[in-house]
Amino acid sequence: MYHTRGNRLDDLRPGWLSGYFDANKKINWRRLFHRLIELASPQFAILHLFTDIETRRRAFGEDHHAIVAKDDFLMGPPAAILEDRGIPNLAWATFFGRDYTKEIDAEKLRANGFAVEAIGDGHLVTLTENIFDVADNFALFSARRVELKKLLRPGFIRLTNEPLATELPENSTPKHATPPDPDNMEQPVGMLGGSSETILSLDSKFKAQLQLAASTKAPYYLLITPLNKVILKELWDRVHEVQGIVHQINPATREVVRILKRPKSAMRVPYIKISIVTDIDTTKWEFGRKVLEAFYETDSRLAPGRLDSDAKIGKLFRGVAACEKYWAKEGIINANKSGRGRVSVKWDCGWTRSEAVKYRCDMIHTMVNQFGELRPGWLKGDADADRKIDWSRLFHRLVELANPQFAILHLFTDVETRDDAFGADEHAIIATDDFLMGPPAAILKDRGIPNLAWATFFGREYTQEIDAEKLRANGFAVEAMGDGHLVTLTKNIFDVADNFPLFSARRSELKKLLRPGFIRLTNEPLIQATSPPVDFGPRYAPLLNGSWVIPTMRG
Repeated sequence: MYHTRGNRLDDLRPGWLSGYFDANKKINWRRLFHRLIELASPQFAILHLFTDIETRRRAFGEDHHAIVAKDDFLMGPPAAILEDRGIPNLAWATFFGRDYTKEIDAEKLRANGFAVEAIGDGHLVTLTENIFDVADNFALFSARRVELKKLLRPGFIRLTNEPLATELPENSTPKHATPPDPDNMEQPVGMLGGSSETILSLDSKFKAQLQLAASTKAPYYLLITPLNKVILKELWDRVHEVQGIVHQINPATREVVRILKRPKSAMRVPYIKISIVTDIDTTKWEFGRKVLEAFYETDSRLAPGRLDSDAKIGKLFRGVAACEKYWAKEGIINANKSGRGRVSVKWDCGWTRSEAVKYRCDMIHTMVNQFGELRPGWLKGDADADRKIDWSRLFHRLVELANPQFAILHLFTDVETRDDAFGADEHAIIATDDFLMGPPAAILKDRGIPNLAWATFFGREYTQEIDAEKLRANGFAVEAMGDGHLVTLTKNIFDVADNFPLFSARRSELKKLLRPGFIRLTNEPLIQATSPPVDFGPRYAPLLNGSWVIPTMRG
């Protein structure tokens, strides 16, 4: 149940009640659907039985229009899809709300033998007597759907054709015998996977879902949200092995888009990564003002170009003071049945720059949950690797302000971002993805520190792990800051690109001085001698030392 809500402009975002079930013939699905419509008085609603006739690839055609419309039909669709693209297809039962009053001529449809029932502000139209006709006699159902489309305005329903009967699988032909008991069939018509975790991995829940999808050939959908920052390669590959589809929904706008590239980072390599985990109160504007000022004072080209809120409201940047009302804007949400009514929240904040230096930063604020537990804040950002910017200065200032539990500043190139860079085993793949992401507090708590960055800040949580004098004695720069220590591996962050062998050697040396197991990744990436030089772009191309091979990937 994705709840209705008002955004910053007081626009109503419609709710979306969506569900997938085993196709049990003993359940009165029509009765359930009818009751839900009475309660919701919807804009639009469908009840349908999906089989492999309609869910197989290119069931309704091979052109882009048919593929997109079919995906929308399988999904729901939610309000954003209806508004942007229209109704993808007719279901066994389709409810047309008040927005479609002019489209539905109830008397005309009834005169042609269709069941049309007035409910609330709209009409419920069903195509056959029983929803299981879709499976038991698809030819009948398909013919009725074609007839109904002819009675509606051309273009009102996006999919005009039907799956070809000559391509239908054997189990799609009309059945005269009593169908098997679905309680013993264990064949769902579709499965929806998802999780609120920041990193989605192939855990036991996903393994079970995907195994069932593979054995039953049921359609599988992985629905992600902006909270899901990374999908690990193993899960991503397994979803596509069963011909599953990954969609991302924006909880604020309800817009759903298909994801074709595995979420790792939005930046082209090489890019700068900043990740800061803190438990101070990040919602205070005094903190927010100083953070934004740090960007501007480091380099005027880092002044935010746009500021956006949780509801994706863009605001042209007109100075730090103009950002105050957006930094931790208060909002009200309705708790579910187990909650305590209306709850006040502080929305997270993000800012971007698209000209001069492209970057994106997000401030996920500290908060106290319903159990009184503190959820640490997370300041994270990816940026173009501009050599004229003093990234060390910016990071130093942010660490001073946040006094973090843990923080990293790193330059990522293709050496570390390519698949299986640190190894092909599950441990290495998961740790690599954690390193590329940040990591946030939940990952640190559950799995530990994935790797050392060019600059790593160890807060009070790691006091016993860092012997500052020992590290200094071995030539490492260690600076005491706040409740922790900032450790850097070389003099310049661009050594990671210009002289990766040096950087890699220094990281290996430092790991040997720390407790075994404290850093999860113990090995270093192999350097490919055939890789092209790092491309920083024409505006700030570096003068590279010709004696080093610098692997990367051109954008």
